[in-house]
Amino acid sequence: MEEQKRRKAEYRSSIRSKLLIRNALVSLMREKPFEKITVTDIVKRADINRGTFYAHYKDSRQVLDKIREDALEEVGKALRVVSPDRVIENPEPVLAAASEFLNRDISYYRMLVSVIGVGGLLREIRGIISDYLGQSEIVRQAPDKTRTACKLDFIIAGIAVFYYDVVTGASSISLEAAPSFLSDIIKSISDN
Repeated sequence: MEEQKRRKAEYRSSIRSKLLIRNALVSLMREKPFEKITVTDIVKRADINRGTFYAHYKDSRQVLDKIREDALEEVGKALRVVSPDRVIENPEPVLAAASEFLNRDISYYRMLVSVIGVGGLLREIRGIISDYLGQSEIVRQAPDKTRTACKLDFIIAGIAVFYYDVVTGASSISLEAAPSFLSDIIKSISDN
């Protein structure tokens, strides 16, 4: 029983330390370029010792990679709550969930895409969504699989770039208006 309590306490402490490290890095990235942030900066901001940092990460890049992985995992989780066929038939609810997710901390995601770089992140998101939609019966039973795959890739790439533009402020469409706007475009492409 005591061993179980000790493990729970260690687990909570580990989660807390990782959260402090993540928040410290994000806070610092809002102040200066990622390349200029040192482990010393992170541990001072997180108010932890270096040993605690190194117990979880080898360097600041690994912390940033973990933040990226967590964001991609969130994309995957959002998709898994609804079947791919339902998303293809009506993408608006999933797009609304994506907008809501981004809107919770738009400045964080703006900063994240500027630091991580849009190319790799968009490719990873496209891959997750493509794999997910590839499980759809609609896609698997399409008479012209090549045409269907090309349409889906075009739509997915367009959505990813569109959301990138919204997050970075390059689009005049708001996050709130994006789901309806994108759904209309997707339907017009799908109808052809």
